[in-house]
Amino acid sequence: MRNVLLAVSLVLAAVFALQNFHTVELSFVIWRFESTLSVALLLALVLGVLIGALAMLPWTLRTRKEVRQVRHQLADVASHPVPPQPSSTAPKLPARGQPR
Repeated sequence: MRNVLLAVSLVLAAVFALQNFHTVELSFVIWRFESTLSVALLLALVLGVLIGALAMLPWTLRTRKEVRQVRHQLADVASHPVPPQPSSTAPKLPARGQPR
């Protein structure tokens, strides 16, 4: 199934590239260059993914660290189980017929 999706994606990307083969001029601050529309859009997609990944990097690293700490805590608890202790003070229930 994964290979089928990859093949379909590649065919669609090839069709997209062939249909958008027009030359466009791109400019950014002081740089100017010409490229095909499909390459320019692919470049924009890749840059967007990279910027998104960099923006999520601190959150990802923090989450991985927290998961690692919790796993170590669980391993410590599993290796040193604490037996349940009986409660020293049982809750007092009102006698039957008395208001609470």
